[in-house]
Amino acid sequence: MRLLLLFVFFFCGLNMQAQSEETAVQNGFGLLEALIEKDGDKAFSYLDTSVQTKISPADLASIWRQVELGLQLGNYLDTQAYLYEVPTLYIGLVFAKGPIDLKISFTPGGGIEGFFFVAPSDKSPYKIPAYADTSRFSESAFTLHSGKFSLPGKLCVPEGKGPFPLLILSHGSGPNDMDEKLGPNRVFRDIANGLASRGIAVYRYHKRTYVYGLESAENSEQLTVKEEYLDDLHAAIDTLMYHPKIDSTRIFLFGHSLGALLAPRVALENDRLRGIILAAAPVQPLDSLVLYQLEYLNALDSSGTYYRGLHEVRDEVAYLRSPDFSLESESNWLPLQLNAWYWMDILNYNAVDSLKKYPGYALILQAEDDYQVPYGEYVRWQNALKKRKRTYFASYPGLSHGFFASEGQKGPAQYAHYAPVSQEMINRVIRFVVKDAK
Repeated sequence: MRLLLLFVFFFCGLNMQAQSEETAVQNGFGLLEALIEKDGDKAFSYLDTSVQTKISPADLASIWRQVELGLQLGNYLDTQAYLYEVPTLYIGLVFAKGPIDLKISFTPGGGIEGFFFVAPSDKSPYKIPAYADTSRFSESAFTLHSGKFSLPGKLCVPEGKGPFPLLILSHGSGPNDMDEKLGPNRVFRDIANGLASRGIAVYRYHKRTYVYGLESAENSEQLTVKEEYLDDLHAAIDTLMYHPKIDSTRIFLFGHSLGALLAPRVALENDRLRGIILAAAPVQPLDSLVLYQLEYLNALDSSGTYYRGLHEVRDEVAYLRSPDFSLESESNWLPLQLNAWYWMDILNYNAVDSLKKYPGYALILQAEDDYQVPYGEYVRWQNALKKRKRTYFASYPGLSHGFFASEGQKGPAQYAHYAPVSQEMINRVIRFVVKDAK
C-alpha cells in the first residue's frame, strides 16, 4: 500500500556476495524484533558499520510507528514465512489491515546494509487488461540516467512510423517500482499498455527512492522532492524528447497522488511539457492530508488501532505549523518523521498557484471512492481553476485511489483485490492527449 509514508527504510548499495542463510535469518529476525520493540539501539547493532553513520538509533526506534500509521496497516499481528534469495531476505508480516514484506539486504559477513518495507511478493503473472493489445506496441528496457543515478525503466512505443505523443508517469508517495503496485494491481503498467495500444508512447521507471533509498541525496537529512521526484522527471523529459519515435512537441506528464501534486511544479520548470494530468491530486497541505487520513481511519476502526498515533500526529502537525519549526528541527518531531528540509520545501509550494501560472493544458482526474485523496479535493481544484483556460475535469464513481474498481468500505482493504485500471479513465486520457491538447 503506497500512502504518504516516504521513508520507512534505509538503504546502501547492494553487495551481491553470499553469506550463510542461517546468519542472514538470525540477523534479519533480530532486526525485526528490535523494530517491533522500538529498541533503536538494538536495531542499530544489527547494521553493518559501513552504514551506521547514515542513520541514528532514534530514527530506527520510530520506524515501526511509521509502518503502523504512515502505511495505515494498523496493529502488527504475526510473522509469516520468510524467503532468502542471496543477498536478500524477505519476511512476510501480517497487520490488522493487511500484509507487507520486510526486505533486508546483507553484506558478505551477514551485516545488514539496507532494509525497507515493500508490497508482499507476488509471483503471479501480470494480467493484461481487456483494453490492451500487446500486438499494437513494443515494450523495451530504457534506463533513465539522471546525474549519477541510473533508474531501470520501460518505454512502450506504438507500432508504426511515428512520431508519437509521449506520456511520462510520475509515482505517488513511497518507494514505488515502475509498475506502481497497489496490492495485486499494477497501476502504471495498465496505463502504459492501455495508452500504447492506442497510439500514445508511455515511459515509466523505478522511482529513485525505490532503487537508492536514502542514498537518493548527498545528505539524507536534507532530501526533498527535488531529489525524490523533480530531477529525474526533468531528466526523462530532456532525454526522451530526442527519441526518434517521440514527437518532442507533444510530451505530457501524468502524475498520481503526490506525483500529481508536484506536476504543476515540473511543468513550470520545464517548458517542453505540452500538458499535465493530475490524477488523485490533493489541494490541502500535505500535513493536513496526513492528519485527515488518520482521522478517517480512526473513525472507521472501532478497535482503537489509530487512536494513540492520531494524537501524536496532531501534536507533530501543530509543531510543524508553529514558529518553533525550522530547518534545525529534528525529524522525530515532525509528521511521518520526514526531515525538516523536506517539510519546508513542501510547505513553501502551492500547487494551485503553480498550475494557474502554467500556460499549457491540464486534466484533473478524481476517483470518487478514494479515501486517501477524497472527493472534496477535486471540488477544491474545480473552484480554484474556474477561470483557467485549457483545463479539463473528470471524476469516476466506484473507483479507488488507484483508479480501479472499489469493493466494500473505503479504506486500505480496497487494495486487496485485483481489478484493472478503469478503461473509462484510460479513454479520457487518450482524448485529452489526441484531441483536447492537440
